[in-house]
Amino acid sequence: MTDSRPLRVVLATVGSRGDVQPMLALAQALRERGHVPVVAAPVNFENWVLSMGFAFAPLGADMQAYLAAHPEILSGNPLRNGSQSLAFFKTQVPLQAPQLLAACRGANAMLYAGLSVFFAPSVAQALQIPAMQVQFTTCLLPGDTYPPPAYPWHGLPRWLNRVLWRLHLRGGNWFMLPTLNAMRAALSPAQALPLLTDAWQNVLYSNPLVIAADAQLLPPQAAWQDRCAYATFLFMDDPRALDADLQAWLVAGEPPIYIGFGSMSGAATIRLEALLKSALADMGRRVLIGAGWAGLAAQADLPAGWRLVDDAPHALLFARVAVVVHHGGSGTTAQALRAGVPQVVLPLILDQFHHAHRLHLCALTPPPVPLEKVTATQLRTLVDAALAMPPGPRRQFAQRLQQSNAARDIALRLEALVRSKGSVNSKA
Repeated sequence: MTDSRPLRVVLATVGSRGDVQPMLALAQALRERGHVPVVAAPVNFENWVLSMGFAFAPLGADMQAYLAAHPEILSGNPLRNGSQSLAFFKTQVPLQAPQLLAACRGANAMLYAGLSVFFAPSVAQALQIPAMQVQFTTCLLPGDTYPPPAYPWHGLPRWLNRVLWRLHLRGGNWFMLPTLNAMRAALSPAQALPLLTDAWQNVLYSNPLVIAADAQLLPPQAAWQDRCAYATFLFMDDPRALDADLQAWLVAGEPPIYIGFGSMSGAATIRLEALLKSALADMGRRVLIGAGWAGLAAQADLPAGWRLVDDAPHALLFARVAVVVHHGGSGTTAQALRAGVPQVVLPLILDQFHHAHRLHLCALTPPPVPLEKVTATQLRTLVDAALAMPPGPRRQFAQRLQQSNAARDIALRLEALVRSKGSVNSKA
């Protein structure tokens, strides 16, 4: 805290780049306020974290390699996706919890997000350190205007959403409790943590929860009973400039259609690569393809006027494109909203369907079509529809997000939480 001793804060997250980049934004805000952030994340992000000047602690496996080895997890089919997600939970939670325990020894506080939400509360309880959960979406929180995250069917009656959530919570308790309680016993063998009887209560509400997402896009639900605060989207200050060659290409013609699916890979993106040319080549527009983890396309195979970019700061890039075609991940959605650019959303899994549905309801995008099902004709029609949509709603969101500073707000909340807890237990 600026008026007290610096805090050593562990920022824990497990997932893809969309789970790590917001934590780097928080790390930047904490460092600006004089604290010492330690980023605990999957090993494939170590070089990136270190390049930003932050300490790194390994937490979990290389997610890119895991997703490549288990493509079923990147499926919009709840059965295929669910079985792999459950297998990930049972095998990875017992491995990742002790890693986080080691990273948090000597820490004054913890911020946690992504898939670490399943074990981070228990680590905080074992070490008796203040902790705060950050959610980049609302789809994990029970409500009646949307189904549980595994279900891609949005727009269902409220009564049916409530039924699906009851089944989801009961099934999750049945599946998670044995693994979580065994993990808790191993974390604190000398003084065992109490057995959990409700896994979701521990995962969702054992610590203060801040939603790092726009409240107009993803509004609160009555079922939360005011247990969640909002701080809007987190944006990392990426120090990189656009590549000089890319900058020259952008200046040389009209704003392009940008197509990128972040860390999504597997059969759906391979299929998409095959239909991109037939969908967009005859539109007469330039196209910029973000390869990302998906590895879309190859430069030599692209039509004239098309270009491939491996990685570029979205905050700089999206302001220069005509439309963004993406999967609906929270980070890409947030950057596109802040840029005020038209969007086409082709969701593949989990929160992406939730975001796609809400973006359409807010008059920000055409109706979403699942990535696994979209046709060339549909993609071309969606791009045309996005370009023709009234700009007013986009401008409203962009203006609000450009003035926001969620990272600072969350840092202040964490400082207040630590003050409210008083001295930190020596077990940490």
